Amino acid sequence: MKLCTAIFYSILFSCSVAASLLDTSFDPGTGANGLVEQVLQLPNGKILVCGNFTSFNNANRSYIARLNNDGSVDSSFNAAPGYWVRHMVPTPDGKVYIGGYFTTVGGASRNLIARLNEDGSLDTSFDPGTGAQVKIATAIDGNVDPFVFWMELQNDGKLIITGNFKNYNGEASVGIARLNPDGSRDTSFNVGSGLDSWGRVIKILSNNQILVGGWFTAYNGQGHNRMVRINSDGSADTTFNPNFGDKTAVYSIAALSDGKVLVSGHSENPDGLFLQEVARLNLDGTYDPTFPGYTNEKTESLLQQDNGKLILAGYFSSLNGSPRQNLGRLNADGSLDNTFTVNIDNFVWTVAPADPGKILISGGFLTVDGQSRNGVARLNLPEGSTPVLTPPHLNGVVLSRGTARVRLGSISQRSYILQYCSDVKQRNWVSLPAVQGTGSEITLVDLSPQSPRIYRVEVQ
Repeated sequence: MKLCTAIFYSILFSCSVAASLLDTSFDPGTGANGLVEQVLQLPNGKILVCGNFTSFNNANRSYIARLNNDGSVDSSFNAAPGYWVRHMVPTPDGKVYIGGYFTTVGGASRNLIARLNEDGSLDTSFDPGTGAQVKIATAIDGNVDPFVFWMELQNDGKLIITGNFKNYNGEASVGIARLNPDGSRDTSFNVGSGLDSWGRVIKILSNNQILVGGWFTAYNGQGHNRMVRINSDGSADTTFNPNFGDKTAVYSIAALSDGKVLVSGHSENPDGLFLQEVARLNLDGTYDPTFPGYTNEKTESLLQQDNGKLILAGYFSSLNGSPRQNLGRLNADGSLDNTFTVNIDNFVWTVAPADPGKILISGGFLTVDGQSRNGVARLNLPEGSTPVLTPPHLNGVVLSRGTARVRLGSISQRSYILQYCSDVKQRNWVSLPAVQGTGSEITLVDLSPQSPRIYRVEVQ
């Protein structure tokens, strides 16, 4: 906890600073002029961002940009996709796969999938032919175009893609395909009739099985509700059968060391299924009822840390029943981690690992803990580094009409308690009722001040 202190009548006012997890050493300037759908740190410390934007920090960077570790735009990377990039996957040799809505890259035809060289130019050695084409269904936002939503790279260099498409290079491969490093479809991966609706996320397991989540209810003609586990040859693993119900979707997957699986997503299920938006699944896909974690809205992304803690991001306003604006953290057992609080003004789409003790977030937000961060920010983890301390904006202490008033800037997830004592040695503090932070200036009031009286503000 942090304390602010004021002494009345001697007109002495001092205040310690309020802790913020925002890493101010990463400064993206004006950031993106649109949605940053994914953020990804490369092994060399540079950072890729993609989404539906056309400029980044006033530089012309359409739909993808590479940043230096301090957040500045890396001018040596210039890519030219024709439209929205939804996902990126780096390769060990410094190249990067991109997937999304685009149909051209650098003026060359590339339907929804391409590979870029290290400088952002098109890698013509990866040739997807006619690429991914033909939508399965119209998107939720009404967009009628097909898209690649997610990609994962196998250890053997093959790439698995999923999304809203029916064909790959002119052949049926509905919603999912595995590609060879040259861009051709791997025909040994037999998906049969594929997915009956969009794929949203892929997770490759240590045994080379593949978890796929999304909006679908069937894979290769068999019922697989929102999630399927696929063997390396493309056949479904029928021993894994989760059921999320109607009007639900799986957005993110994390595999645990004991074989269980953490998932997040969204539910409007009329039968009450998956309404917690987060779940832990047993080895057979059934719900693990001992996991208490839940949010109250769409949970787009989850990241499991090495210490077992789980960071969740999305559109929610509470986590395990406590206020958390779009980002929060659970302990490994699913209980709320009270050491991790950040005030973010709009949704977070992706949370990703960064330098030791740090994470990156991206989305549709404009501010983090009251500071401008258009679409991308880096945060310090409480256990990983000392939080950056941001002094609250203080407008002083006012004595008026028999009341004492303290005005100060606030963070919405924190509570502010005005305390007083009459002992110059500052013992026996008395607490007045707590006031919840709003993200802007608040006023703390003592209705019966006496002289001499020492005040302080406790921030929880």
